[in-house]
Amino acid sequence: MKKFLKQGNASKRRHYLLALCLLCAGGFAMAQEQTVSGKKVSLKQGSETKNVLVGSQDAETTVQAISTASGDRLQHRPVFMMESTLDGVLPGLYIDMSQGYPTEQRTFRLRGNTPLILVDGIPRSDANIPVSQIESVSIIKDGLGLSLMGMSAGNGVVYIKTKRGQRSSLKIDFTAQLAFNRQIYRPEFLNSYQYAGLLNEALLNDGKSALYSQTDLELYRTGASPYTHPNVDWQDLLLRNSAPIQQYNLNFSGGGKVARYFVDLNVYNQDGFLKQDNSLNSYNTRENVKKYSLRTNTDIAITDHTQFKVNVFGQMYRETTPGKAIMGSIYRDMYTVPNNAYPVFNPNGTLGATPLYQSNNLYGQAVMSGYYLYPKTDFNIDATLEHYFQGALKGLYASATYSYNSSYREALNRSKGFETWSYWKDPTDPNAMEEYLQMASASSQSNATSYNRLNRMQYLEMAVGYDFNVKKNNFRTKILYAYNDFTASVKNIPLRKNSVGFRAEYDYDKRYLAEFAIAGMNLNTLKPGDQWGIFPSVGAGWNMHKESWFDVAVIDAMKLRASFGINGNDGTGAYYRSSSATLSDYYYTYLKYYKTGDNIYWGTTPSGQNTLIEANMPYLTKWEKITRWNAGIDLQAFNRSLSATVEYFHNTYSDVLQSSTGKAANHLIGIDLPKENLGKYRRSGFELDVTYNNKFGDVTFTANANALFYKSKLLANGENAYPESYMQRVGEKQGQIFGYVADGLFQSQKEIDSYLSTTKIEGYVPQPGDIKYCDLNGDHILDGKDVKAIGNNAPLIEYGFYLGAEWKGVALSMQWAGLGKAQTTNKVMPFTFNAQNSYGQALVEHLDRWTPENPDARYPRLSAGSNSYNERTSTFWLQNSSYLRLKNIELSYTLPKNWTSRVHLSGVKFFVNGYNLITITGIKDRDPELLGFTNGTSSGYVPNSKAYNFGVNIQF
Repeated sequence: MKKFLKQGNASKRRHYLLALCLLCAGGFAMAQEQTVSGKKVSLKQGSETKNVLVGSQDAETTVQAISTASGDRLQHRPVFMMESTLDGVLPGLYIDMSQGYPTEQRTFRLRGNTPLILVDGIPRSDANIPVSQIESVSIIKDGLGLSLMGMSAGNGVVYIKTKRGQRSSLKIDFTAQLAFNRQIYRPEFLNSYQYAGLLNEALLNDGKSALYSQTDLELYRTGASPYTHPNVDWQDLLLRNSAPIQQYNLNFSGGGKVARYFVDLNVYNQDGFLKQDNSLNSYNTRENVKKYSLRTNTDIAITDHTQFKVNVFGQMYRETTPGKAIMGSIYRDMYTVPNNAYPVFNPNGTLGATPLYQSNNLYGQAVMSGYYLYPKTDFNIDATLEHYFQGALKGLYASATYSYNSSYREALNRSKGFETWSYWKDPTDPNAMEEYLQMASASSQSNATSYNRLNRMQYLEMAVGYDFNVKKNNFRTKILYAYNDFTASVKNIPLRKNSVGFRAEYDYDKRYLAEFAIAGMNLNTLKPGDQWGIFPSVGAGWNMHKESWFDVAVIDAMKLRASFGINGNDGTGAYYRSSSATLSDYYYTYLKYYKTGDNIYWGTTPSGQNTLIEANMPYLTKWEKITRWNAGIDLQAFNRSLSATVEYFHNTYSDVLQSSTGKAANHLIGIDLPKENLGKYRRSGFELDVTYNNKFGDVTFTANANALFYKSKLLANGENAYPESYMQRVGEKQGQIFGYVADGLFQSQKEIDSYLSTTKIEGYVPQPGDIKYCDLNGDHILDGKDVKAIGNNAPLIEYGFYLGAEWKGVALSMQWAGLGKAQTTNKVMPFTFNAQNSYGQALVEHLDRWTPENPDARYPRLSAGSNSYNERTSTFWLQNSSYLRLKNIELSYTLPKNWTSRVHLSGVKFFVNGYNLITITGIKDRDPELLGFTNGTSSGYVPNSKAYNFGVNIQF
């Protein structure tokens, strides 16, 4: 170092020292071309590669099942979760969501299962990083590609590669976006007059007295007494039609031979749909999410053949919600509290209430209940040292990676109570006295921390490899050791995973390809002696186009490949628990645990004392295994303008840990039977991925289509024998819906009498308008023995396609995604009991109910409260939930270079895009991507959104 400081000019020394300082700080190195100790330093760039679980491979010689999408296709989307940008982009990858709220976790489904997420090779709990930082996203699907990560990667891998600096002068990229969000589907509810009339009808159908008099109905119809007979549209009162999203991104990149850097800063601010009254509060009560992300990726060439990489990622977000309740419960009440439940405000301006809805005024919950603040901070740092040996050891290389990851989150309670009053005045007597009765009192604002949690993970990976060739014979080998230590603050008990693996690859002239891998995996939550598992895999390939006899003019490349592998799996999480502090939620499942039981009382002055009882029987566990067969054809044709991949896979999941579905609990000792490795199922299918790129004059055109066609079969689950073969779950598809077979609706008492003369219904007397079920086994009794497989809620087809074209700076692109052969029995029954144990809301669609005048109705006759007979899962409710959705469409214009160069800019692009704008589906009055809208207290449903986004990208 002293020698270096004495050499070269001052500018070069400053650049090098700045690079080292910024590296130590987790920053970036703005390094120019340098000379170190009189020697030029450079890092060689490889040929085209694909991400694999450990390192990278030549795309031409790999035999693994890997699909990759460029990060460029994911840019400029107005979404909080990065996962939402991948719908329809990669074959076999589907994004599942249960809520439309922005922070609600989206779940990857890879060939039907939940995969492991890797960011630059490091396991992560989620993929919530800005798309501006993503270079590419790959999915690894076969047993060979997954072998060296074993159990963690048992369900596949989503590999996210972040951007790195390239050798260039300083580049600055800035993007600003403003979007306007709109909810896709808002339920349409009955007004108070319609609601009261239909509830009376439902009560009369059930043999009860009508709740509302003719005077009540007339007052609801005319709106003459809005305080005693209100008609409140909760959605109109509480929700805005649109909500803004702001997103800003700034990144720097560049470097020289010694150091390269990429720095990205992202700010995301999404406002919610709830209205607020700024005159009442000095703080925000509307739901809001702010996210601040910073990434620095730095590469330093220590010598000609040694490089050091440091990735630092920090993310902080602050989520605000109203203080009275979480967002799901506010929407639940909007969807279940009738429009006539209470007035929002009383005549004197106080908040309305009734003895049934004492402190539940929805306006008060949204605007006057204070707020909750959910801060979260994520921090990750990864350091990698790589060395490539020379001389006699040329071809030998070694690397070591260490990663530390922490996630801290807490809930700050700043809620408060608000005052409510009930109001009554006889609406038929103008001289009647007004009566007020206080229902709830105001309370001071809380200043408490509901919870705080710190989760941390350490990851260590060491690898040694040796690559060599003998004439046209090329060999590549690698030995890998990986250690993963995860600790959740709730228990502070570490979950540790160790793995050691070996991989060998061979190719002859890149024509004949072979690969073998074997891995040993260790999981500390399994019983000692059973913690290790050995998992082998093998693959072969053939680049046919390299044969001398292969002479097909239009085909540029053609590869056949196949692989077989056995992977271990802990993806179900069933071998351990880490999210609860209770002893009953045990961690090492092979151990015997005890927990606190009921109190017992003794003594002359009885006092309760806790007892200790058995918590569980130890699990009888061993490794879950997945056996994978995969075969594929990769094709490039027409001067490589067309590329296509067709794959067949056959995966068998065995020794799946689960509860004994058909075995009785051990009643003699009063403890449920333990989980065992009882499950086995098979999933197989085809994937297709076709891309076409070409240029016609000044027009550049790109198209991609991908699809997954698969089927599944449950092979074992430990169930007992059923009295009827059609009742068995074994042999059916995964996600199979079991229910009754409906034969329409009873139209008359005569039809009911004829039915009951041959079929007995236990505990229920049907009426005209009730569903008529089939007695499948012919025993003249309608019961659980008449339930069979009626449909499938797991889609059998997943697909997507992309179209893009560019002409003289004007570009248009669109991404579609869809599901096929999907079904649902989703239903929303009217008047089911809500959280206040009162008759709930009803939808406009419930007007299409059975009456003698409407025999072919969408809904059976009305009932008040729950009607378990009509609500049974059956073919009456079965619908096709397949859909095709326009996930993104973008129109952009890039200014000509000769324009931007005049103002010293590298490029300027203006763009406008839309997200979730068009949906084609057969399902009625629902969002097919979000079928969580159901009945009563279970709804908790926040709708999905579409957005119109406007932005500009400026490059310096």
